[in-house]
Amino acid sequence: MGVRIVLGFPGVGKLTIAKELSAMVSAKIVDNHRVNNPILRLPDEDGTAPLPKGIWEFTGRVRQTVLDAITAYAPSANFIFTHAGLDGDERSLRTFQQIAGAAEGCDAVLVPVRLLR
Repeated sequence: MGVRIVLGFPGVGKLTIAKELSAMVSAKIVDNHRVNNPILRLPDEDGTAPLPKGIWEFTGRVRQTVLDAITAYAPSANFIFTHAGLDGDERSLRTFQQIAGAAEGCDAVLVPVRLLR
């Protein structure tokens, strides 16, 4: 049974904390930037222009593909997901639900962690 840990809030050091935790629990890190940036950088490489409407749907598809691969090929491994979840944000909730669904599909323990500044 693997463990899935989710970290939150933008700019609080999610990746830094994920690296520390991964050494402690022998976990692989799935950083939100690795999932989002290949899509978000397509319309504007430097990331300064407003994002086109509907682009987040594509990042959700990428994330789901990564989660499907984890479920198929590494269901008992430990993973740490960085995710900047925001209260009341529908997209944040969908992302969390994707991760929770994959954890459930792998019979993994999901440990949500919310980092505060």
